[in-house]
Amino acid sequence: MRTNTKILRWGLIMGYLGIITSMLACMAIGLGTSNENTSTDEDMLQIDNGSLEVRGQNGEWMPVAGASTFELVGTLQSLSPWKVAGTTLETNETTKVQEGLQVGDLVRVKGTVLADGKWVAYSIERAEAQTNPSPTIVFIGKVTSTDPWVVNGITLNVTADTVINGTITVGMLVRVEVLLAEDGTWEVLSLTPLGDFSEVDGCVTVAATIVLVTADEIQFVGWPSMPLDSNVKIESNGNEEGNQGNDQQGSIVLSPNQNVLVVLCPSDDKQIVITQIIVIVLNPPEEGGNESSSDNQKVLICHKPKKNAHTLSLPQSAVPAHLAHGDTLGPCP
Repeated sequence: MRTNTKILRWGLIMGYLGIITSMLACMAIGLGTSNENTSTDEDMLQIDNGSLEVRGQNGEWMPVAGASTFELVGTLQSLSPWKVAGTTLETNETTKVQEGLQVGDLVRVKGTVLADGKWVAYSIERAEAQTNPSPTIVFIGKVTSTDPWVVNGITLNVTADTVINGTITVGMLVRVEVLLAEDGTWEVLSLTPLGDFSEVDGCVTVAATIVLVTADEIQFVGWPSMPLDSNVKIESNGNEEGNQGNDQQGSIVLSPNQNVLVVLCPSDDKQIVITQIIVIVLNPPEEGGNESSSDNQKVLICHKPKKNAHTLSLPQSAVPAHLAHGDTLGPCP
């Protein structure tokens, strides 16, 4: 009888131990799962080959920013893959596409050019009807060579008809204006310097467009929101400088739809942090003057290369250089 009692007692003890062990195992599994699914800046963003990638809903890494930004206006030729004016575009979960687009529509595409040559679209939307039906590309990038001309890995066929504003050297940030010919070739209309561009060891500089900005947070197109520390250095290519704390009350104000360069660096705990933001001023005012609000108004000129004159719609600040090069005001006859 005593033996049976001992057996029963040990059986109960082993049973309790089994239950406790199972509970601990479940807790361990639960904790492990919780840690794995916790989203942080460290596992939401990564830098790969000079571009910034974000983790999508399906867990795959998608490129969202590179060293150059572009704006393309042209005819939509294909939806799968997306192709505009002979240029094939990459899209991902973060790309904003206007509903109802059809082949043949005139569209405006904004995006980034990656180091591997891919053109990733931030947004694709209908463009307003324009006097000049010729497709155009405006992109911003760093000059890596002037003989031949190479901007952000793209070789440019700069000719005697190309308007080069000011002195441009390797390492500078430039605005490139391109006219796309029917055969798919590029006619480089102009190159305009935007300022010097310096690399930061161990960091990467990417182009981005601001969607939302507050005192302590910022979000760019296609990116998750990121903290904006008060020590972030903010400047423009007009050489104005400041930090986030002073900037909101100073001359440089961050706002939605601004094109900027973002310097990203790994922190001591291996997270990606913003250390510098450079606001890209496309047409900085001349020294001692103020930029006129009328500069946003477009002017029609007749661009006259050696053959096939084209009507272009340009900002007022770009007109003098074109006129000096032999172009004339008004549309081509």
